Amino acid sequence: MDKLAVSESKPAWRNEVQLDSVSEDGIGWSSIQTAQNQTSMKLADMPICSFAAGGNCPYGEECPHMHGDLCAFCGKMCLHPYRPDERQEHIKLCEKNHKRLEALKRSQEIECSVCLDRVLSKPTAAERKFGLLSECDHPFCISCIRNWRGNSPTSGMDVNSALRACPICRKLSYYVIPSVLWYFSKEEKLEITENYKAKLKSIDCKYFDFGTGTCPFGTSCFYKHAYRDGRLEEVVLRHLDCDDGSTLIAKNIRLSDFLGRLHL
Repeated sequence: MDKLAVSESKPAWRNEVQLDSVSEDGIGWSSIQTAQNQTSMKLADMPICSFAAGGNCPYGEECPHMHGDLCAFCGKMCLHPYRPDERQEHIKLCEKNHKRLEALKRSQEIECSVCLDRVLSKPTAAERKFGLLSECDHPFCISCIRNWRGNSPTSGMDVNSALRACPICRKLSYYVIPSVLWYFSKEEKLEITENYKAKLKSIDCKYFDFGTGTCPFGTSCFYKHAYRDGRLEEVVLRHLDCDDGSTLIAKNIRLSDFLGRLHL
């Protein structure tokens, strides 16, 4: 087969970067490897065809630009054959987006345990969120669970237990996690929870107010407690030993805690 036939059987862009022809006599393996590495570096510098990456290149094999490999998740020819780091980054991001899309599709059928409506079919965007409870797996829309926890408890009931208990199983959950996705495994719930906490951790706490105020949630606060110079609040926990051998973390006591119990 002559050189012209070989050239015509390959994509046009491959004809632009080739190894120089060398004889086997007088050349070692290290020299061949060096030449191949130099060629790979040149190929890594070449951009891939934007038309092929988008789904359809009108030039096909005659295209002077490099065509990428197929991504199994997005179905596009966008993986650069000679940029391994870039390939892995795209695959990782694409896989994450694919899983999120699948979770969103499955979440469409989940109904709120209070109003019995499909959460993601609510009329407004603000209502189309789940309110995840930390200690149980009953689904609620964010508005129903917030209304439940905001109502005054029945006379004679403990306030904290009544407001924080699940309306279905009565398990106590100390916080609610708003989410546009429902989870289908413990790992998915943990990921949603950690992402939510990480997001709040980047927001300054309005109660702490850069050290000039007092946060009523103390060490349980998910928001950032930082001073104006950027220093984070140093958390010092006080442990109390109970009669049954268990240990509790003592909270800061404020004057308002006592005044609120007085019926004046």
